[in-house]
Amino acid sequence: MARRSNPRVEPLTGPRGGRRRDRRGRGFRGPVAVPGPLSPRGVPGGWDHGSQFDTAVLGALARLRPSHAAALAELDVAVEDVPVLPRRWRDDVPLGTVVPDHERARVVLFRHPIQHRAETRADLDDLVLSVLVDQLATLWRCEPEDIDPRA
Repeated sequence: MARRSNPRVEPLTGPRGGRRRDRRGRGFRGPVAVPGPLSPRGVPGGWDHGSQFDTAVLGALARLRPSHAAALAELDVAVEDVPVLPRRWRDDVPLGTVVPDHERARVVLFRHPIQHRAETRADLDDLVLSVLVDQLATLWRCEPEDIDPRA
């Protein structure tokens, strides 16, 4: 009796079809997904949210610096993750605050509340600029349009 091969069995050579490496919905794994020492060259490193926010703050300051360089040189701009609020706080979470000081005033932007309200990177840039202009207007006692008419 002749032995017949099973026509459904395929050789194990070549790429497998179907959803590879996305079992259980966890996404791709390994050097293709995460930059590292085993990654091919040209795979960009991911930016964390802190770096994106810091870049947005620096961009907003660069946009305001040509017209307000002397005034901006007299203050500090700081970034905090979240504001410290009393337990029974009922108002909206502040996006920034001004800390007037005798030597140097400080404008503080709160990263998490601002990032929570921004959906895209462009929204983040616009919101950071808007909050910064509002805080500077409070500090300098002027209208936000006087600082940046585009804001």
